[in-house]
Amino acid sequence: MKITDQAQVELKKALDSFDKPGSGIHVYSTQGCCGPSIQMDIATQIGNGETAISLEGIDFFVASDLMPKLAEVTIEFGTNGFRLTGLKKASNSCC
Repeated sequence: MKITDQAQVELKKALDSFDKPGSGIHVYSTQGCCGPSIQMDIATQIGNGETAISLEGIDFFVASDLMPKLAEVTIEFGTNGFRLTGLKKASNSCC
């Protein structure tokens, strides 16, 4: 995974406002109408089945089964919020 400068700034702001030492960005998959969807939120600690990685001073707690899928992903931030670019979707995806 990679992270853009703007996404780094915004994620650090979110973690700072959360104000819980040791917190990180939880990255996980949920089932949507068009197949799996990658989600992010703040977690106070790493969970079972997760791998901790650090990017630009931000801790990410990533579901271990997602690690190969996220290898080429870049986390970006723009006018519509956060976006993961480079994520390969399943060919049967409706979205």
